Amino acid sequence: MNLRERAASDTANILGDLTGAASEFFLITKSGKYRLSGIYGDIGYLLNLSTGEAIEGRTIEATFSIASLAAQTDNEPERGWGFECVELSGKKIKLYVVKYEPDKTIGIGRIKLAVNLNGRTN
Repeated sequence: MNLRERAASDTANILGDLTGAASEFFLITKSGKYRLSGIYGDIGYLLNLSTGEAIEGRTIEATFSIASLAAQTDNEPERGWGFECVELSGKKIKLYVVKYEPDKTIGIGRIKLAVNLNGRTN
């Protein structure tokens, strides 16, 4: 096993460990619902890096092992796919994929998520 293969294997283990850093979530399409695990983040306040001042914003992303999705479907995430998870308070969150960014070097898929597809939060 070379270094890149080892990194892919280690990353898949970390992203799949629900007793560690990973969380369970689902990607939903018209043809199926895919159970995945990975790192989910929803940051609701950002900083302006040049001034250090707080600005309003929201960044919602999830990262998973590409192999775990490929084991369930040949399709790659695309704009409009649904996303569901349960937040720390126990509330079910429903979001939408707006962008898919694969890192095929070590097999990580990152999806950028939004509350709705037109960018408005209300």
